[in-house]
Amino acid sequence: MNSHTNGLLFLTPYASKYRAMRLVITPHRPMRKALVALALLAGVGLALSVAMDYGHWKSIAQAMVSTGEKRSLLDEVVALRRENRTLRHDGVRLRRAAEIGAHERRKLHEQLVLMQSRGARLQSEVDFYSDVVGATEIDKRPRVKGIHLTALPGDGRFRYKLVLTHVSQNDRVVEGSLSLNVLGDLHGQRKTLPYADIIESGPNVLDFKFKHFHLFEGTLKIPTGFIPQQVNISVRDKAKRKKREPQSFDWPSVVE
Repeated sequence: MNSHTNGLLFLTPYASKYRAMRLVITPHRPMRKALVALALLAGVGLALSVAMDYGHWKSIAQAMVSTGEKRSLLDEVVALRRENRTLRHDGVRLRRAAEIGAHERRKLHEQLVLMQSRGARLQSEVDFYSDVVGATEIDKRPRVKGIHLTALPGDGRFRYKLVLTHVSQNDRVVEGSLSLNVLGDLHGQRKTLPYADIIESGPNVLDFKFKHFHLFEGTLKIPTGFIPQQVNISVRDKAKRKKREPQSFDWPSVVE
């Protein structure tokens, strides 16, 4: 195999010795190959750089998205906490309003019960005095027209009201005194308690001086174990020497 080199051409055999020889001429360009190699290296470097930049920017973009999502979540958490505080405050305010409303309802109910109780007592007194006035008739001597007892807190305590009347044609002033006692049972024995032994407040003696009406009132204290059954009242008029027969009132009929 023959070859001739002049720095530009290579002669290469193409067929065997038994055939005709054909030569292929290939130009030798080392600079071009070097440029192509450099271009390939530059392309690979550029591709790697682009790939790295893409990955970097992608990670930055993902980080920004993640940061935005976190910021959005944080903003939502802050808003929810603010709303929760508002709801707790509203809940406390509503509970307080409900407590105040319940307290006011209880207070109003108590006042209503108290007013009803007072109304019942006043109606009882009105009936009592109406009966006293309505039953008044001309009488030359004072007489007991009614006695009313109201139970008080504490064992055996009672408030009493006793009305005397005197209606005469000459409109004179009457003067005298009352004698009051309570008849009942103490430990199985019959017993009479005089006014002086049971008075708690009010006049110490039941003296009177009036023209038409006179009211005695105060409180009585009945001893423990004593069962009252009857109230006896006697009227003594100074102008009349003879004492009037005592008036008797059954205890249950005069106690409210």
